[in-house]
Amino acid sequence: MKKFLLCLALLCSLGIQAQQPTIFPAEHVAPADNNTGIVHISVLSRSERQMTTNFLFERGSRNSWHYHPGATQVLMVLDGEAYYQEEGQPKQLLHKGDVVTTAPNTRHWNGATPWSSAECLTITEVISDAEHVVQLRKVTDEEFSSPVAGEGAMIVRLAQVEVYPEYLKEYLALANEVDRLSVEREPGVICLFPMQSAEDPTQIRILEIYASDDAYQQHLKTDHFQKYKQGTLHMVKDLKLPTMRPLDPQTMKLIFTKQR
Repeated sequence: MKKFLLCLALLCSLGIQAQQPTIFPAEHVAPADNNTGIVHISVLSRSERQMTTNFLFERGSRNSWHYHPGATQVLMVLDGEAYYQEEGQPKQLLHKGDVVTTAPNTRHWNGATPWSSAECLTITEVISDAEHVVQLRKVTDEEFSSPVAGEGAMIVRLAQVEVYPEYLKEYLALANEVDRLSVEREPGVICLFPMQSAEDPTQIRILEIYASDDAYQQHLKTDHFQKYKQGTLHMVKDLKLPTMRPLDPQTMKLIFTKQR
């Protein structure tokens, strides 16, 4: 208990604000000794039975391997996309709305993906006369970039669109709008990059990269995509959607973090 209160006092003394809005407060920066990258944290409530904590993991950040002696923990993803891994198991990719229950004494870690921050809420049992958490070693870069359980390769397409000349200006406006909204609002949309042929402006190419097939399927259901799809049906003369296979998916994801 004394160790926990000491850590909590250290967190409160830092008093550094999170760099983006969160559903619940995530006001303080967690100690670098037990984290990689910037992790914001706030203890929202604590009773004799449980403790509720809110985390904001900035892109690429994560906590260390750790476990909770005798205590069950429930992790809920409030926003963004997160990684979660238990010792001896493949890494999992979590999305907004996912819930994971960690059994007592299970060694695990969690954090944000390289391409998305993640806000997570944890509810952890409080066990009398036991430490809240036992910190182990930091997560290595190799562990952080390891394959994700149950996920196929990223979905990569180079859409080939031919537009009727009389609708070109109207089409470009709708295409630019859906690309911007998709990248802004959907963590699983890594890239939508439209290009126009210098020789023939009616020839449009769109580089599409989605984190997974699930992210792609969710994208197709969004209001902004449906507005684009239905609004441009009469403008498109020809459409081809060849799926490409990324040769190095992990490195591809890191390319876009360099444009911060």
